Amino acid sequence: MEEPREGDVIRAAGAIVLTLAGWGLIRLVFPTLDYFPPESLTRILERSWFVTTGIRKLAGLGYLTGALVLMAVFFRAVQGRWPGRGPAKGFAYGTSLGVVWSFGFLTGWAFLGTTLRAELVNIVVDLVPLAVGGWLIGLAVGYDEPKSAPGASKPWLAVLLVAFGFLAVHTLVVKLVADLVGAASPLLLVPTTFLQIALLAGFGLWIGGMYVVLRAGPPFESGWARAAFFAFGVFGHSWTWFHLFFVIEFAHVLHTVLLVGVVGAVGVFIGALAYEWLVSTIPSISTTS
Repeated sequence: MEEPREGDVIRAAGAIVLTLAGWGLIRLVFPTLDYFPPESLTRILERSWFVTTGIRKLAGLGYLTGALVLMAVFFRAVQGRWPGRGPAKGFAYGTSLGVVWSFGFLTGWAFLGTTLRAELVNIVVDLVPLAVGGWLIGLAVGYDEPKSAPGASKPWLAVLLVAFGFLAVHTLVVKLVADLVGAASPLLLVPTTFLQIALLAGFGLWIGGMYVVLRAGPPFESGWARAAFFAFGVFGHSWTWFHLFFVIEFAHVLHTVLLVGVVGAVGVFIGALAYEWLVSTIPSISTTS
């Protein structure tokens, strides 16, 4: 992987600051567009140190900054072998992570009892800055790659295996540990209704689609390394970071939200690894179609 040049760092920092100016203004200045934690959680969980000391908004600004920095780091890692123009790749990458967050907000509606309207507002407020931020980062450090990367063999199989891996591992693990985390168990997103299962399945399909698109991007030749980098890096960092916002709102939930992020990444890794193994061992699957 090419070492970052000083100019790249400066340009990326400028893109992050510019995005943060708009995103932070929307989230932290306008009260109606602030994030409001579900009442189902405020009734059972202790509020965090950030809330009780009055620095919640400052912590939120740091949280948004971290999201953009991590997006820039992982975009730079995957965009080298990803065909297309730099700004367009950045926009697509930022949007894909924004959709990950969008599914995260929808779990608030499906699992935590928030209203769909409130979560749709949250989706718009965060999806747009992540997409614009990705475009600006692509403009700053992205570069054009005219060559077409080899397409994934049987892309539908990759999508299905990643989706199944995510849904199966998440469901199994959170059901097993739900009784061990106490009051914070709602944050585990334990599926019990058709709506909840369907939402997680749809999310898994989106993750599988992301894997198909970004599979050739990571600077690794081996299938297991590509699967691991995507699962724990590209997807895992964003899914985990989304849930870490609950640490700003509530005390004693860090281990729970980290568990949700790690379990999701493990499920994606298992699904992606299964696909890579099948592609490398079965000739009929390794044929691009």
